[in-house]
Amino acid sequence: MFTWNFGSVYKTIRRSKGLTQKKVCGGFLSMTTLSKIENHHVVPSVEHMIFLLDQLNMSVEEFHYICNLYQPSNRQKIFSQYQKVAQKPKIAEIQRLIDSCDDYLSKQHDVPVEHLRSVLKIVLFMRQHGPNKKDREFEQLTEKIYHYLDKQDTWYMSDLKLLQTILYAFPVKNLPHLTKRIFESLEKYKDFHNIKEAQVSILTNVSTIYFYNQLLKDCEKITLRTLELAKKLKRYDSLGFAQVRLGICRGDDALIENGLAILRLTDEQDLLTMLEDEVKKYR
Repeated sequence: MFTWNFGSVYKTIRRSKGLTQKKVCGGFLSMTTLSKIENHHVVPSVEHMIFLLDQLNMSVEEFHYICNLYQPSNRQKIFSQYQKVAQKPKIAEIQRLIDSCDDYLSKQHDVPVEHLRSVLKIVLFMRQHGPNKKDREFEQLTEKIYHYLDKQDTWYMSDLKLLQTILYAFPVKNLPHLTKRIFESLEKYKDFHNIKEAQVSILTNVSTIYFYNQLLKDCEKITLRTLELAKKLKRYDSLGFAQVRLGICRGDDALIENGLAILRLTDEQDLLTMLEDEVKKYR
């Protein structure tokens, strides 16, 4: 994706940082090779591209953004919009994003965007019909994603994010197997940068599945992990959420009130309303 402008853009950034070819290359790459790359005489190998970007302390995503004249690509726009839609999914916004995926995929092949489109269709169906209604297309979509994930030896972060979005669509009988694999995958990523935010999100979704199926002991175990992570991150929304959820599981009114108080103080109104409804229904 960078073959047409990697070299010239790289040269511009390198020079703007005041780095010479000699400084960038060190003992790993010859200046002759870098010169050929910067002048579009050779295409950098993956190894060389990663090395060169590391010397600029720049991610592939940021470099791609710069290559696109400091604008997100259509692909980046889709995933960026998905992050917004995932927080507060509205039917019209989900449909618009599905249309964007369709338009993008009509022009090029992209497996992650195909998976995202399937997830969005599942979420749209559940928003329109509720979590209990299913049709053949819905089942085919969930089966397609489940089989894609289940055949993998290891789940990576993108797989976990894909999975957590549609956990609600799977039968309860699959939860123990899915939960075990989720924990095994998260353990492998325990030292990965910025992993804890993702862990909180994933664990919250898993605990919610158990909670809504009244499997409170399992919910309690997972919520305790969420609580500890929220404390380390000083994520007060997650801290309040975990305390309320744990309080319901344990029948502890003091813990519930502590959690609700945190959410009131931090003005987390949507989350507060949802949890107050949960307390009325399940406590």
